[in-house]
Amino acid sequence: MVQWVKHVLPKAADGIVGARHHMQPDAAASTTLQDRRERRQENPRTSQTKQPNVLSSEKEEGNRAQPRGGRTAVAAALGASRKRRSAGGRLTARARGAARRRVRGAPARPPPSVTWPSDPGARRPPVTPPRPAPPDSRLLPAQPMARRRASRRTPGASDSSPGTGHGASRAAASPRARAAPIAARPRAPRPAPAGVTSACAAPRPALFLPCRAKPRPPPGSTNRRASLAALGGPAANAHAGGGPRAGIGGEATAPCPHSGRAELGGPRGAPAVKMASAAAAAGAAAGAAGPLRPGLEELSLSKLATSLGASEQALRLIISIFLGYPLALFYRHYLFYKDSYLIHLFHAFTGLSIAYFNFGPQFYHSLLCVALQFLILRLMGRTVTAVSTTFCFQMAYLLAGYYYTATGDYDIKWTMPHCVLTLKLIGLAVDYYDGGKDQNSLSSEQQRYAIRGVPSLLEVAGFSYFYGAFLVGPQFSMNHYMKLVQGQLTDTPGKMPNSTIPALKRLSLGLVYLVGYTLLSPHITEDYLLTEDYDSRPFWFRCMYMLVWGKFVLYKYVTCWLVTEGVCILSGLGFNGFEENGKAKWDACANMKVWLFETNPRFNGTIASFNINTNAWVARYVFKRLKFLGNKELSQGLSLLFLALWHGLHSGYLVCFQMEFLIVVVEKQAVNLIQESPTLSGLASITVLQPFYYLVQQTIHWLFMGYSMTAFCLFTWDKWLKVYQSIYFLGHVFFLILLFTLPYVHKAMVPRKEKLKKKE
Repeated sequence: MVQWVKHVLPKAADGIVGARHHMQPDAAASTTLQDRRERRQENPRTSQTKQPNVLSSEKEEGNRAQPRGGRTAVAAALGASRKRRSAGGRLTARARGAARRRVRGAPARPPPSVTWPSDPGARRPPVTPPRPAPPDSRLLPAQPMARRRASRRTPGASDSSPGTGHGASRAAASPRARAAPIAARPRAPRPAPAGVTSACAAPRPALFLPCRAKPRPPPGSTNRRASLAALGGPAANAHAGGGPRAGIGGEATAPCPHSGRAELGGPRGAPAVKMASAAAAAGAAAGAAGPLRPGLEELSLSKLATSLGASEQALRLIISIFLGYPLALFYRHYLFYKDSYLIHLFHAFTGLSIAYFNFGPQFYHSLLCVALQFLILRLMGRTVTAVSTTFCFQMAYLLAGYYYTATGDYDIKWTMPHCVLTLKLIGLAVDYYDGGKDQNSLSSEQQRYAIRGVPSLLEVAGFSYFYGAFLVGPQFSMNHYMKLVQGQLTDTPGKMPNSTIPALKRLSLGLVYLVGYTLLSPHITEDYLLTEDYDSRPFWFRCMYMLVWGKFVLYKYVTCWLVTEGVCILSGLGFNGFEENGKAKWDACANMKVWLFETNPRFNGTIASFNINTNAWVARYVFKRLKFLGNKELSQGLSLLFLALWHGLHSGYLVCFQMEFLIVVVEKQAVNLIQESPTLSGLASITVLQPFYYLVQQTIHWLFMGYSMTAFCLFTWDKWLKVYQSIYFLGHVFFLILLFTLPYVHKAMVPRKEKLKKKE
């Protein structure tokens, strides 16, 4: 007991004296504190102790700033003395200083992971800032040796200057800082990524707080971002690292090469340096990858399409069409005489891949219709019910797709190849139905296309997704496709067809039209028809522009059909037997007769040379099947109505095919009048006037072809009606007048004898 009193009472007396000094400060107390600071500067081991940063919160700061007195102060001092005595046996100078500060109410040293409160108006006790460690020359920017020595030896002007303080002055003047060896020539800092400003690019003062990574907060603590003004002012704020671990003050900058340097080095410094190096590496990688991203984007299809002046969907369509040539070559060399199921799988897989490349997951529409069509054939058999169900379902599905996807512009969507597929599946159902009839009841054409066997699902899929005709046609029958799979479509039995040269001819011709359309499309557009400049032009100019545009706008269809025809010829599908002289014909899949299209001056010549397989399909499955009506014009009108609905739900399609019907009827009347009238036939036979007649016919032909195509390409009634008003409905007026006047002219100019001969 006596020993305990000897050791404890002097310490308690010191605590009481410290409490009185705190409540009544005088010069003695401040002198004692200044002596302790000087002793710490002289002792290098004490000066290297880790200094705390800041308080954890304002509440804790206020509580510790309150003075303690009386029995509370004595009890606190006694408790601290007991702990120090039990730990070390005696109290050191450091422990006594800590006990006195607690008694006086001075702010205690918080753990290093706690930060100052961010409120700039909060009351803060005067805390000595931490003394920075000697800067590592390996992390400093490259500078002359003498300048580095000067920056280490020049002390701060005063404690109140920005970027300096007690800790900074001691760091500059300490023996260890002066005796620090100078390393080899340092490495230059890493450049900041493009577009980001690095904080370390600013000039550094002679004395500064080194960049450091913010230590990871312990679990349960709050990591608050605060300003470093109290710890070094603008200099420290400017060099706050911009990496993921820094972030105390300053702007978001590029990762600083000095960030992550521990304040006192040692065990905590190494992880911080690794973390800062990783952040700097990530920033450098991002900066290096930055210039590569535009290059990758420039290689994308959208960038390429924009540079070519086309849409991305149009570019995908062109790529898919030309992709048929390598696929046809692969089929010729590796699959031409292989098993049928391999060929069906190849055609189905390539067609589905093309569909996915163009339309993404919307390719399921075609897959669903193909699967349901196979079920209809199997479940309903060769019946009229199967044909009517197929027709209604496939057309309803197509029209529903038009209804939900159609816009006021020409869009390349999943409905574009689906309209081709719709005709294929309807024709498949009709041919399957004809296969169950008596052969004598069928025409020669129907016998040629009738399906005798029962097609499997794989056969239907291969027929539907054939890569050379899935997107834009042409149309072909199931029997013709099965001949291809069986290796019958070749001009040399047992060998691959000699179709390379004919295929290249069609490809070359298609490329000529493609180049011409690409060069002229920016200058001849249907959008100009809707402009005020077009309305302000003279009447003759408006008519001539419509004539040229009507001829030119068809070239995009000509291009696609010529290229796909070349694919079909190369694969063998275009083989169509032999001519009388033994020469092979490759026009089974021809959708264009180019010479007839360019030279024929009649509307019927354009119909016979343009989209041949689709017109043949309509004639075979619609027009001739309406023979029971007993009226040829009615059957023709219903066929054209079917074509209008098959193209889409826009009013422009109806107007276009209505004009086609009107023009064909009037042209037929005019031809009969010229052939039966002796006067007109005599004038038409004059050789000198033939070029003039040809020029007049071509002008009328393409003027009103452009007139019809105006509604077809502008789709909606408000657009085509505006253009028709600008030329005073010239096409309707001209042909309606001829429709009602030509019968009277025919009656007046054709003699009765000619009429009797015609009847006979």
